[in-house]
Amino acid sequence: MRLKNFLLPSFLLFFVFCGHCQDSRVVFKDSAFISTMLQHHNAYRRELQLPDLQWSAALAADALTWAKHLAQIDRGEHDQDAVGKEGENLWWGTTNAFSYGVMVDAWGNEKRMFRYGAFPDCRSNRTAVVGHYTQIVWRNTQSVGCALVGNGRMDYLVCRYSPPGNVYVQNPY
Repeated sequence: MRLKNFLLPSFLLFFVFCGHCQDSRVVFKDSAFISTMLQHHNAYRRELQLPDLQWSAALAADALTWAKHLAQIDRGEHDQDAVGKEGENLWWGTTNAFSYGVMVDAWGNEKRMFRYGAFPDCRSNRTAVVGHYTQIVWRNTQSVGCALVGNGRMDYLVCRYSPPGNVYVQNPY
């Protein structure tokens, strides 16, 4: 009887305090995830005859650290410590509502607002966002690593790039 009196409250406390834990997800070493990330990134690069990006486990680990942080604070913001060291693209949306490819394509679709020129003056208009696209197709970038972390409400995708792109007054390719 004593064990029953102990187990039931413990079981309930677990679900009250950790019930959201089962809703969280972490994806960064999964082969299907890696394959999709590379396929979608490299499709945009191939359109411009740029070399394919290679997967970097080290960049993926850095992306994972930041994606966990974003999921914890439940908002998107760039990692200021990565500036100048690694390029970074961020995406977030409703948990489990988007495929990996759709996430990358959200960045790639900025191509329609891109006009060739030196960064950041490579937009079709002043309000256009093209920095995610230009990071994907930056000529000097050789590797990418990504991580996806969900908090049960939102998924946060972080991709890191090396060498970083979006260098001021340089052309993307």
